[in-house]
Amino acid sequence: MRKTLPWAVLAVALMSANVTAQRAAPRQPLREGAPPVATRAACPAQQTLPAPSAEQQRRARDLAQRGQQSAILGDRAAARDLLRQAIALDPTNVDFAYQLARAEEGAGSDADAARAYCRFLALAPDAPEAAESRARLAQLVLSTRHADSLRAAAAFARGVAAYGRGYPDSADAAFTAALALAPDWAAAYYDRGVVRDEMGRRVDAARDFQQYLRLEPDASSRVQLAKRITVLEEPPLSPGKALALGLVVPGAGQFYTGRPVRGTLTLLGAGAALACGMSARVSEQPVQHTATDPFGNPYSFTTTERVTDHPCRAPGFTAAGVMALISAIDAFRYAQR
Repeated sequence: MRKTLPWAVLAVALMSANVTAQRAAPRQPLREGAPPVATRAACPAQQTLPAPSAEQQRRARDLAQRGQQSAILGDRAAARDLLRQAIALDPTNVDFAYQLARAEEGAGSDADAARAYCRFLALAPDAPEAAESRARLAQLVLSTRHADSLRAAAAFARGVAAYGRGYPDSADAAFTAALALAPDWAAAYYDRGVVRDEMGRRVDAARDFQQYLRLEPDASSRVQLAKRITVLEEPPLSPGKALALGLVVPGAGQFYTGRPVRGTLTLLGAGAALACGMSARVSEQPVQHTATDPFGNPYSFTTTERVTDHPCRAPGFTAAGVMALISAIDAFRYAQR
């Protein structure tokens, strides 16, 4: 029992070291930053509008008149809804387009008002109201971009908080929402890459890191991040192969998963245990024999014989097997991550 104890202690110590190393692995820090100002074009390209029929034009005029009446009565929401219906029936009418833009702005829909002014300017770039419309459009675009930046910053903060609490799925969704509002935000790409790397989404993480380097070509961590991208683009580790290698050769699973120091320690520990298990001890011991003389009388005599035994066989082989199993499981879990 006393001979078994040191090897059992060694095996338990090795297992504890593996578990401690897994728990103590530091999480990669995120990067902070403010969202850049959006650089989207004020007016996207307008599609070719179909010509309305006479009936559609008549119904559109009726809806527009009702919308004007609602605006006079102070019902901005009703005026906006009626003008939306009118412009849907007759999208080529310049007056309806201008009235809708003013109604959207009056209802507080900055993004919809900007789109409506774009429609009007596409239809009548030289109209008397064009200069005023361009000025209003510029103000609306600035207001919309500022609001987008605020919402992007809030989503980014939610992502950092979720990552800190250990919720990578929520963090990924939050960073994605931030990038939808600020598509040129380098820090958001980097942080989403960190989260996706931790989630095992290697290809997506590599793409986010590459986008970060495109947006931040002078980043101080460019060399280290490029190396990480190379690793992420390599084929993923096979948990089954790591387990099989670790069971066949103690420590081979750690070598396969890129941790040679831990693999060497495991191999040396298991080798020492096997060496102890195979060691032999030779001693001379007295052996008593019984024989019969020629007259049939029994008698006893003692001789000295060489005896070979293996006192460390059971504990040594057991400790080596435990080490191999622990290292194989450790490599399997590491490859899974």
